[in-house]
Amino acid sequence: MLENQVGKRYAEALSGNIEDNSQLGNALQSLEAFGESMKTEKQLLRFFEHPSISTEKKKKVVEELCSRLQTGDTVGNLLVMLNERGKIIFLDKIIEYFARVVDRRLGQTRVHVTSAHSLSDANTDRLKTALNKILGKTILIDTEVDESLIGGVMLRIGDQVADDTIRNRLDILKRTIEKEEVA
Repeated sequence: MLENQVGKRYAEALSGNIEDNSQLGNALQSLEAFGESMKTEKQLLRFFEHPSISTEKKKKVVEELCSRLQTGDTVGNLLVMLNERGKIIFLDKIIEYFARVVDRRLGQTRVHVTSAHSLSDANTDRLKTALNKILGKTILIDTEVDESLIGGVMLRIGDQVADDTIRNRLDILKRTIEKEEVA
């Protein structure tokens, strides 16, 4: 709960400090790169969580990482501030909420597509075009393959799910048959 509040607050603050919409994507990439480095190097998270390491030492590490990743001043300042306030451990949530803010400001929607087989580029483009017409926004598609679906696709847009998979249809059929046997 706290991490959601922190994530939302700092994501909105970062968005408010970036007036030019064209810079939002770069800021998101910088944040994601910093977050990825913290996931890749497990000791980094422990370093920032450790209470006996001074904030100044942590600040130097943040500044060095920002320099290597070329994060830019706005993102770098946010990361330094997160370190000073002991909130850098919530970076994943901040990135998650900032991605939502970026999508909202740029009028785009992320759609997660899960299918039994990998989708061709033509199928992905057709799906993107159809969703663009329905939602009236630019569509960003993430694809995933799950062979247990047997066939069909499952779309996740925010917290809504459209499941048109054979596995789901079989589950519905099974529940219907079980209800008929009980009655």
